[in-house]
Amino acid sequence: MIALVLAALLAPLHGTVIAPGAHGVAIVRADPITLELPAGTYRMRVESSAKLTPGTGLDGLLDRSTTPWTLRDAIPAAPFAPGLPQPGRVNIVDIGKPLPHAQLVTQAGKLVDLARTYRGKTLLISFAFTRCKDKDVCPAISAKFTEVQRELDPHRFAILEITLDPPYDSPAVLRAYGAKYEQDPRVWTLLTGTGTAVSRVLDEFGINSLQVSSDDFIHGDRLFVVTPTGRVAYVVDTAGWDPSGVVAEARSVAGMASNPLERFKLSLIASVVALCGGSQFAGIVLLELTLFFIILIVVTISLWIVARVLWGAKAEGG
Repeated sequence: MIALVLAALLAPLHGTVIAPGAHGVAIVRADPITLELPAGTYRMRVESSAKLTPGTGLDGLLDRSTTPWTLRDAIPAAPFAPGLPQPGRVNIVDIGKPLPHAQLVTQAGKLVDLARTYRGKTLLISFAFTRCKDKDVCPAISAKFTEVQRELDPHRFAILEITLDPPYDSPAVLRAYGAKYEQDPRVWTLLTGTGTAVSRVLDEFGINSLQVSSDDFIHGDRLFVVTPTGRVAYVVDTAGWDPSGVVAEARSVAGMASNPLERFKLSLIASVVALCGGSQFAGIVLLELTLFFIILIVVTISLWIVARVLWGAKAEGG
């Protein structure tokens, strides 16, 4: 069954059982899969260990290569609802901790396991959603990944960008979004999943997400750098990171030569940006002002010392 699922093109789906039938076939009222499937009532085979009764909500992976279609790995579930992380029910991902096992779907409709599929590569993992209206957050993150991907060997590195909006961000939507940012699928993968799977991943990575309108969210921003053995090595707690610094940090985690000054700048800018409420522009301005005053103080002290030496030499000569 695993090989069959891996070969199929899948799309996360949430639906409600209208009428269960014989041999696992049921009538399901499906929510829309954006750009792929309109909302409607469909006859499909439902793979589930749960008893199917009318009114049961389901999350599953829709496989349209079969007749009738198959909803694979279906579990009882409510519709996806963004919110604050619930660390009490998961193992929190942090520095030194391994990645969790999570079944997600790529922009190409392929099933991946977050902990296994990318083993052997240094990973950059971040979160975004395609409808984000704040140009300083999701669009900025994706634009920076456009730069980062050009500096990374796809045989040794992978960029994973996980959606915060699984009901809307279908594989087809992610493909269009990736094309907008010149995504190279050899190194950069966009991931979605069922509401259940994504909700758990957000809990595990400590990402908050609060819905402020029908198509907009306020959410946390974290970038994780993961070793080839699957353990978190570095975390940036802001979207205001610098591409060259992230490339340097990724190369260092991969055991390759990297620029220590860029790594220091990444740490410094990320810290200052976090203090400025996540504004990269304000953070960099504050950092530049701080460096300016440090240089000014050093120059002033140096001139004072030189003046004292010259004054002393003049006094002795007089």
